[in-house]
Amino acid sequence: MGATGSKLEKALGDQFPEGERYFGLENFGNTCYCNSVLQLSSESTLIFVVLGFGRRIETVIPWFDALYFCVPFREQLLDYYSNSKSIGDAEENLLTCLADLFTQISSQKKKTGVIAPKRFVQRLKKQNEIFRSYMHQDAHEFLNFLLNELVDILEKEAHAIKSDAESSSPSEKISNGPKTGQANGAQKEPLVTWVHKNFQGLLTNETRCLRCETVTARDETFLDLSLDIEQNSSITSCLKNFSSTETLNAEDKFFCDKCCSLQEAQKRMKIKKPPHILVIHLKRFKYIEQLGRYKKLLYRVVFPLELKLSNTMEDADSEYSLFAVVVHVGSGPNHGHYVSLVKSHNHWLFFDDENVEMIDESVVQTFFGSAQEYSSNTDHGYILFYESIGTGNKS
Repeated sequence: MGATGSKLEKALGDQFPEGERYFGLENFGNTCYCNSVLQLSSESTLIFVVLGFGRRIETVIPWFDALYFCVPFREQLLDYYSNSKSIGDAEENLLTCLADLFTQISSQKKKTGVIAPKRFVQRLKKQNEIFRSYMHQDAHEFLNFLLNELVDILEKEAHAIKSDAESSSPSEKISNGPKTGQANGAQKEPLVTWVHKNFQGLLTNETRCLRCETVTARDETFLDLSLDIEQNSSITSCLKNFSSTETLNAEDKFFCDKCCSLQEAQKRMKIKKPPHILVIHLKRFKYIEQLGRYKKLLYRVVFPLELKLSNTMEDADSEYSLFAVVVHVGSGPNHGHYVSLVKSHNHWLFFDDENVEMIDESVVQTFFGSAQEYSSNTDHGYILFYESIGTGNKS
Protein backbone atom coordinates (compact mmCIF):
# COMPACT_ATOMS: atom_id res chain seq x y z
CA MET A 1 0.00 0.00 0.00
CA GLY A 2 3.01 2.25 0.55
CA ALA A 3 3.89 2.21 -3.14
CA THR A 4 0.27 2.71 -4.09
CA GLY A 5 -0.05 5.55 -1.62
CA SER A 6 3.06 7.23 -2.95
CA LYS A 7 1.75 6.84 -6.49
CA LEU A 8 -1.55 8.42 -5.52
CA GLU A 9 0.21 11.26 -3.72
CA LYS A 10 2.28 11.92 -6.83
CA ALA A 11 -0.80 11.80 -9.06
CA LEU A 12 -2.62 14.35 -6.91
CA GLY A 13 0.48 16.46 -6.34
CA ASP A 14 -0.35 19.95 -5.20
CA GLN A 15 -4.04 19.07 -5.54
CA PHE A 16 -3.87 16.61 -2.63
CA PRO A 17 -6.57 18.05 -0.34
CA GLU A 18 -5.29 19.46 2.92
CA GLY A 19 -5.94 17.08 5.81
CA GLU A 20 -6.97 14.23 3.46
CA ARG A 21 -6.11 10.64 4.35
CA TYR A 22 -6.37 7.68 1.94
CA PHE A 23 -5.96 4.46 3.92
CA GLY A 24 -6.19 0.81 2.95
CA LEU A 25 -7.50 -1.83 5.32
CA GLU A 26 -5.24 -4.81 5.76
CA ASN A 27 -6.48 -7.99 4.08
CA PHE A 28 -6.69 -10.77 6.62
CA GLY A 29 -8.61 -13.97 7.28
CA ASN A 30 -12.09 -14.78 6.07
CA THR A 31 -13.63 -11.33 5.90
CA CYS A 32 -14.80 -11.26 2.31
CA TYR A 33 -18.09 -9.60 3.23
CA CYS A 34 -16.12 -6.55 4.42
CA ASN A 35 -14.58 -5.87 1.03
CA SER A 36 -15.35 -2.29 0.31
CA VAL A 37 -14.37 1.27 0.14
CA LEU A 38 -14.70 2.83 3.55
CA GLN A 39 -14.81 6.57 3.54
CA LEU A 40 -14.63 8.43 6.76
CA SER A 41 -13.72 11.75 8.26
CA SER A 42 -13.13 13.63 11.46
CA GLU A 43 -11.26 16.91 11.46
CA SER A 44 -9.28 15.26 8.72
CA THR A 45 -10.86 13.56 5.76
CA LEU A 46 -10.22 9.84 5.49
CA ILE A 47 -10.80 7.24 2.85
CA PHE A 48 -9.78 3.64 3.21
CA VAL A 49 -10.47 0.49 1.25
CA VAL A 50 -10.70 -3.20 2.11
CA LEU A 51 -11.03 -5.66 -0.73
CA GLY A 52 -10.03 -9.19 -1.70
CA PHE A 53 -9.46 -11.30 1.38
CA GLY A 54 -8.11 -14.31 -0.47
CA ARG A 55 -11.38 -15.66 -1.86
CA ARG A 56 -12.95 -15.33 -5.26
CA ILE A 57 -16.19 -14.18 -3.65
CA GLU A 58 -16.08 -10.72 -2.14
CA THR A 59 -18.95 -8.75 -0.72
CA VAL A 60 -18.67 -5.07 -0.02
CA ILE A 61 -19.89 -2.81 2.71
CA PRO A 62 -21.10 0.03 0.49
CA TRP A 63 -22.82 1.69 3.42
CA PHE A 64 -19.52 3.29 4.40
CA ASP A 65 -19.20 5.00 1.03
CA ALA A 66 -21.85 7.45 2.12
CA LEU A 67 -20.39 8.19 5.54
CA TYR A 68 -17.57 10.38 4.38
CA PHE A 69 -19.79 12.47 2.15
CA CYS A 70 -22.55 12.93 4.70
CA VAL A 71 -20.85 15.46 6.98
CA PRO A 72 -23.57 15.53 9.70
CA PHE A 73 -23.46 11.74 9.99
CA ARG A 74 -19.68 11.74 10.17
CA GLU A 75 -19.60 14.38 12.87
CA GLN A 76 -22.31 12.63 14.88
CA LEU A 77 -20.42 9.35 14.77
CA LEU A 78 -17.20 10.91 16.03
CA ASP A 79 -19.15 12.82 18.68
CA TYR A 80 -20.71 9.51 19.69
CA TYR A 81 -17.24 8.00 20.15
CA SER A 82 -16.06 11.01 22.14
CA ASN A 83 -19.11 10.92 24.43
CA SER A 84 -18.78 7.17 24.92
CA LYS A 85 -15.20 7.60 26.05
CA SER A 86 -16.10 10.41 28.45
CA ILE A 87 -18.87 8.35 30.04
CA GLY A 88 -16.59 5.40 30.59
CA ASP A 89 -16.41 1.86 29.28
CA ALA A 90 -19.40 1.69 26.99
CA GLU A 91 -20.76 -1.69 25.96
CA GLU A 92 -19.05 -2.85 22.79
CA ASN A 93 -21.25 -3.08 19.71
CA LEU A 94 -20.96 -2.50 15.97
CA LEU A 95 -21.46 1.22 16.44
CA THR A 96 -18.68 1.62 19.02
CA CYS A 97 -16.35 -0.53 16.91
CA LEU A 98 -17.10 1.53 13.82
CA ALA A 99 -16.62 4.80 15.69
CA ASP A 100 -13.35 3.48 17.14
CA LEU A 101 -12.16 2.64 13.62
CA PHE A 102 -13.01 6.15 12.41
CA THR A 103 -11.11 7.72 15.27
CA GLN A 104 -8.17 5.39 14.84
CA ILE A 105 -7.76 6.50 11.24
CA SER A 106 -8.24 10.18 12.06
CA SER A 107 -5.25 10.08 14.41
CA GLN A 108 -2.85 8.96 11.68
CA LYS A 109 -0.06 11.35 10.74
CA LYS A 110 0.61 9.87 7.30
CA LYS A 111 -1.53 10.72 4.28
CA THR A 112 -1.67 7.08 3.18
CA GLY A 113 -1.22 3.71 4.85
CA VAL A 114 -2.88 0.50 5.99
CA ILE A 115 -4.88 -0.37 9.11
CA ALA A 116 -6.37 -3.72 10.13
CA PRO A 117 -10.08 -3.46 11.07
CA LYS A 118 -9.87 -6.57 13.25
CA ARG A 119 -12.05 -5.31 16.09
CA PHE A 120 -14.90 -4.38 13.77
CA VAL A 121 -14.73 -7.65 11.82
CA GLN A 122 -14.57 -9.74 14.99
CA ARG A 123 -17.58 -7.92 16.39
CA LEU A 124 -19.47 -8.45 13.15
CA LYS A 125 -18.84 -12.19 13.24
CA LYS A 126 -19.88 -12.34 16.87
CA GLN A 127 -23.02 -10.34 16.16
CA ASN A 128 -24.28 -12.42 13.25
CA GLU A 129 -23.37 -16.03 12.50
CA ILE A 130 -24.06 -15.48 8.79
CA PHE A 131 -20.77 -13.63 8.49
CA ARG A 132 -18.74 -16.41 10.11
CA SER A 133 -19.00 -18.73 7.12
CA TYR A 134 -17.40 -18.86 3.70
CA MET A 135 -20.77 -18.39 2.03
CA HIS A 136 -21.25 -15.46 -0.32
CA GLN A 137 -23.03 -12.51 1.32
CA ASP A 138 -24.78 -10.00 -0.90
CA ALA A 139 -23.53 -6.42 -0.61
CA HIS A 140 -27.02 -4.95 -0.52
CA GLU A 141 -28.18 -7.35 2.19
CA PHE A 142 -25.19 -6.50 4.32
CA LEU A 143 -25.81 -2.79 3.76
CA ASN A 144 -29.32 -3.18 5.17
CA PHE A 145 -28.12 -5.30 8.08
CA LEU A 146 -25.50 -2.78 9.19
CA LEU A 147 -27.71 0.24 8.71
CA ASN A 148 -30.59 -1.22 10.70
CA GLU A 149 -28.22 -2.49 13.37
CA LEU A 150 -26.87 1.03 13.92
CA VAL A 151 -30.41 2.37 14.17
CA ASP A 152 -31.39 -0.30 16.72
CA ILE A 153 -28.36 0.50 18.88
CA LEU A 154 -29.09 4.24 18.88
CA GLU A 155 -32.79 3.70 19.66
CA LYS A 156 -32.07 1.35 22.56
CA GLU A 157 -29.54 3.75 24.04
CA ALA A 158 -31.94 6.69 23.69
CA HIS A 159 -34.75 4.78 25.44
CA ALA A 160 -32.36 3.70 28.20
CA ILE A 161 -31.27 7.30 28.80
CA LYS A 162 -34.89 8.44 28.90
CA SER A 163 -35.84 5.71 31.39
CA ASP A 164 -32.89 6.56 33.64
CA ALA A 165 -33.80 10.24 33.58
CA GLU A 166 -37.43 9.55 34.50
CA SER A 167 -36.56 7.14 37.30
CA SER A 168 -33.93 9.44 38.82
CA SER A 169 -36.16 12.52 39.15
CA PRO A 170 -39.33 11.51 41.07
CA SER A 171 -39.55 14.96 42.73
CA GLU A 172 -39.97 16.58 39.35
CA LYS A 173 -42.89 14.30 38.57
CA ILE A 174 -44.62 15.19 41.86
CA SER A 175 -44.10 18.94 41.56
CA ASN A 176 -45.20 19.08 37.96
CA GLY A 177 -48.02 16.59 38.35
CA PRO A 178 -48.58 13.61 36.08
CA LYS A 179 -47.49 14.18 32.51
CA THR A 180 -50.03 13.87 29.76
CA GLY A 181 -49.45 10.50 28.18
CA GLN A 182 -50.53 9.01 24.90
CA ALA A 183 -54.22 8.36 24.43
CA ASN A 184 -55.26 4.74 24.67
CA GLY A 185 -54.29 2.97 21.48
CA ALA A 186 -52.28 5.93 20.16
CA GLN A 187 -48.78 5.19 18.92
CA LYS A 188 -45.75 7.05 20.17
CA GLU A 189 -43.79 9.17 17.73
CA PRO A 190 -40.95 7.04 16.33
CA LEU A 191 -37.48 8.06 17.43
CA VAL A 192 -35.52 9.79 14.68
CA THR A 193 -31.78 9.10 14.93
CA TRP A 194 -29.02 10.84 13.01
CA VAL A 195 -28.93 7.79 10.74
CA HIS A 196 -32.55 8.46 9.81
CA LYS A 197 -31.91 12.17 9.28
CA ASN A 198 -29.38 11.47 6.58
CA PHE A 199 -30.59 8.31 4.85
CA GLN A 200 -34.30 7.90 5.52
CA GLY A 201 -36.95 8.91 3.02
CA LEU A 202 -40.72 8.50 2.97
CA LEU A 203 -42.79 6.68 0.36
CA THR A 204 -46.54 6.97 -0.05
CA ASN A 205 -48.53 4.12 -1.54
CA GLU A 206 -51.76 5.42 -3.09
CA THR A 207 -54.59 3.10 -4.12
CA ARG A 208 -57.65 4.52 -5.89
CA CYS A 209 -60.84 2.48 -6.04
CA LEU A 210 -62.19 2.56 -9.60
CA ARG A 211 -65.78 2.28 -8.37
CA CYS A 212 -66.08 4.99 -5.70
CA GLU A 213 -62.88 6.92 -6.56
CA THR A 214 -61.78 6.85 -2.92
CA VAL A 215 -58.00 7.14 -2.53
CA THR A 216 -56.32 5.20 0.26
CA ALA A 217 -52.80 6.33 1.13
CA ARG A 218 -50.26 4.45 3.23
CA ASP A 219 -46.85 5.87 4.12
CA GLU A 220 -43.71 3.83 4.68
CA THR A 221 -40.09 4.77 5.33
CA PHE A 222 -37.10 3.59 3.32
CA LEU A 223 -33.32 3.70 3.67
CA ASP A 224 -32.64 2.70 0.07
CA LEU A 225 -34.61 2.09 -3.12
CA SER A 226 -34.38 -1.26 -4.94
CA LEU A 227 -35.18 -0.84 -8.61
CA ASP A 228 -36.05 -3.40 -11.28
CA ILE A 229 -33.91 -2.92 -14.37
CA GLU A 230 -34.40 -3.43 -18.11
CA GLN A 231 -31.99 -3.69 -21.02
CA ASN A 232 -30.72 -0.36 -22.42
CA SER A 233 -32.49 1.69 -19.79
CA SER A 234 -31.53 4.42 -17.32
CA ILE A 235 -32.01 5.25 -13.65
CA THR A 236 -34.57 7.84 -14.71
CA SER A 237 -36.66 5.27 -16.59
CA CYS A 238 -36.28 2.75 -13.74
CA LEU A 239 -37.57 5.34 -11.27
CA LYS A 240 -40.43 6.14 -13.64
CA ASN A 241 -41.39 2.47 -13.74
CA PHE A 242 -41.09 2.32 -9.95
CA SER A 243 -43.74 5.04 -9.70
CA SER A 244 -45.90 3.93 -12.61
CA THR A 245 -49.60 3.23 -12.13
CA GLU A 246 -50.54 -0.43 -11.70
CA THR A 247 -54.08 -1.73 -12.23
CA LEU A 248 -55.34 -4.23 -9.66
CA ASN A 249 -57.94 -6.58 -11.12
CA ALA A 250 -58.93 -10.23 -11.40
CA GLU A 251 -57.29 -12.09 -8.47
CA ASP A 252 -55.43 -8.95 -7.38
CA LYS A 253 -58.49 -6.81 -6.65
CA PHE A 254 -58.29 -4.28 -3.82
CA PHE A 255 -60.59 -4.41 -0.78
CA CYS A 256 -62.19 -1.00 -0.58
CA ASP A 257 -63.31 -0.03 2.94
CA LYS A 258 -65.93 2.35 1.58
CA CYS A 259 -67.44 -0.17 -0.83
CA CYS A 260 -66.91 -2.99 1.70
CA SER A 261 -65.94 -5.33 -1.12
CA LEU A 262 -63.17 -6.26 -3.54
CA GLN A 263 -62.91 -3.75 -6.36
CA GLU A 264 -60.68 -2.98 -9.29
CA ALA A 265 -58.24 -0.25 -8.38
CA GLN A 266 -55.18 1.67 -9.49
CA LYS A 267 -52.06 1.68 -7.37
CA ARG A 268 -49.04 3.98 -7.44
CA MET A 269 -45.92 4.43 -5.31
CA LYS A 270 -44.40 7.91 -4.97
CA ILE A 271 -41.63 9.52 -2.95
CA LYS A 272 -43.30 11.78 -0.42
CA LYS A 273 -40.14 12.94 1.33
CA PRO A 274 -36.74 12.37 -0.32
CA PRO A 275 -33.68 11.55 1.81
CA HIS A 276 -30.54 13.67 1.99
CA ILE A 277 -28.49 10.68 0.82
CA LEU A 278 -30.31 8.60 -1.79
CA VAL A 279 -29.08 5.00 -2.02
CA ILE A 280 -30.22 3.14 -5.13
CA HIS A 281 -29.85 -0.63 -5.42
CA LEU A 282 -30.12 -2.09 -8.93
CA LYS A 283 -31.69 -5.55 -8.96
CA ARG A 284 -29.04 -7.24 -11.08
CA PHE A 285 -29.58 -10.69 -9.59
CA LYS A 286 -32.85 -12.29 -10.67
CA TYR A 287 -34.21 -15.74 -9.86
CA ILE A 288 -34.97 -17.68 -13.06
CA GLU A 289 -37.50 -20.46 -12.41
CA GLN A 290 -36.53 -22.39 -15.54
CA LEU A 291 -32.92 -22.51 -14.38
CA GLY A 292 -33.76 -22.97 -10.71
CA ARG A 293 -31.15 -20.40 -9.69
CA TYR A 294 -30.24 -16.73 -9.70
CA LYS A 295 -28.79 -15.12 -12.79
CA LYS A 296 -26.95 -11.84 -13.12
CA LEU A 297 -28.56 -9.34 -15.48
CA LEU A 298 -25.80 -7.76 -17.54
CA TYR A 299 -28.14 -5.02 -18.75
CA ARG A 300 -26.86 -1.59 -19.64
CA VAL A 301 -28.37 0.89 -17.16
CA VAL A 302 -27.21 4.49 -17.46
CA PHE A 303 -26.80 6.32 -14.16
CA PRO A 304 -26.24 10.07 -14.57
CA LEU A 305 -23.85 12.20 -12.56
CA GLU A 306 -26.74 14.56 -11.86
CA LEU A 307 -30.15 13.01 -11.13
CA LYS A 308 -33.51 14.76 -10.99
CA LEU A 309 -36.40 12.96 -9.31
CA SER A 310 -39.13 13.88 -11.72
CA ASN A 311 -42.32 11.81 -12.16
CA THR A 312 -41.42 10.14 -8.88
CA MET A 313 -41.93 12.89 -6.34
CA GLU A 314 -45.33 13.70 -4.85
CA ASP A 315 -44.68 17.43 -5.02
CA ALA A 316 -41.60 19.30 -6.23
CA ASP A 317 -38.60 17.71 -7.91
CA SER A 318 -35.35 17.03 -6.05
CA GLU A 319 -31.88 17.08 -7.56
CA TYR A 320 -29.01 14.79 -6.62
CA SER A 321 -25.33 14.40 -7.42
CA LEU A 322 -23.60 11.02 -7.75
CA PHE A 323 -20.68 10.54 -5.37
CA ALA A 324 -20.10 6.77 -5.13
CA VAL A 325 -20.73 3.57 -7.08
CA VAL A 326 -20.24 0.00 -5.90
CA VAL A 327 -19.46 -2.17 -8.93
CA HIS A 328 -19.95 -5.92 -9.19
CA VAL A 329 -17.36 -7.61 -11.40
CA GLY A 330 -18.35 -11.07 -12.59
CA SER A 331 -20.83 -12.93 -14.78
CA GLY A 332 -22.91 -14.46 -11.97
CA PRO A 333 -24.14 -13.95 -8.40
CA ASN A 334 -22.03 -16.75 -6.90
CA HIS A 335 -18.65 -15.58 -8.06
CA GLY A 336 -17.00 -12.28 -8.69
CA HIS A 337 -15.39 -9.26 -7.13
CA TYR A 338 -16.41 -5.81 -5.96
CA VAL A 339 -14.72 -2.49 -6.70
CA SER A 340 -15.81 1.04 -5.95
CA LEU A 341 -15.74 4.44 -7.60
CA VAL A 342 -15.68 7.45 -5.32
CA LYS A 343 -15.78 11.18 -5.90
CA SER A 344 -13.60 13.04 -3.41
CA HIS A 345 -12.93 16.78 -3.67
CA ASN A 346 -13.92 16.81 -7.35
CA HIS A 347 -11.58 13.88 -8.09
CA TRP A 348 -12.89 10.43 -9.05
CA LEU A 349 -10.99 7.57 -7.42
CA PHE A 350 -11.01 3.87 -8.29
CA PHE A 351 -10.67 1.42 -5.38
CA ASP A 352 -9.72 -2.18 -6.11
CA ASP A 353 -8.19 -4.35 -3.43
CA GLU A 354 -5.34 -2.32 -1.89
CA ASN A 355 -4.95 -0.29 -5.07
CA VAL A 356 -6.30 3.25 -5.13
CA GLU A 357 -5.88 5.38 -8.22
CA MET A 358 -7.30 8.49 -9.83
CA ILE A 359 -9.58 8.06 -12.83
CA ASP A 360 -11.17 10.45 -15.26
CA GLU A 361 -14.85 11.20 -14.76
CA SER A 362 -15.59 9.67 -18.17
CA VAL A 363 -14.51 6.24 -16.86
CA VAL A 364 -17.68 6.10 -14.73
CA GLN A 365 -19.81 5.40 -17.79
CA THR A 366 -17.84 2.22 -18.56
CA PHE A 367 -19.70 0.64 -15.63
CA PHE A 368 -23.21 1.21 -17.02
CA GLY A 369 -23.37 -2.40 -18.23
CA SER A 370 -23.58 -4.28 -21.51
CA ALA A 371 -25.73 -3.17 -24.44
CA GLN A 372 -25.79 -6.76 -25.70
CA GLU A 373 -27.03 -9.83 -23.85
CA TYR A 374 -23.76 -11.69 -24.22
CA SER A 375 -20.70 -9.59 -23.58
CA SER A 376 -17.21 -9.93 -22.15
CA ASN A 377 -17.86 -6.84 -20.03
CA THR A 378 -18.92 -7.99 -16.58
CA ASP A 379 -18.30 -4.77 -14.64
CA HIS A 380 -21.64 -3.28 -13.66
CA GLY A 381 -22.85 -0.59 -11.30
CA TYR A 382 -24.75 -2.28 -8.47
CA ILE A 383 -25.32 0.25 -5.67
CA LEU A 384 -25.38 4.00 -6.30
CA PHE A 385 -25.03 6.82 -3.78
CA TYR A 386 -26.48 10.24 -4.55
CA GLU A 387 -26.38 13.35 -2.37
CA SER A 388 -29.08 15.99 -2.46
CA ILE A 389 -28.01 19.28 -3.99
CA GLY A 390 -31.39 20.90 -3.36
CA THR A 391 -31.48 23.51 -0.61
CA GLY A 392 -34.59 21.92 0.86
CA ASN A 393 -32.81 18.65 1.66
CA LYS A 394 -29.55 19.88 3.13
CA SER A 395 -28.95 18.49 6.59
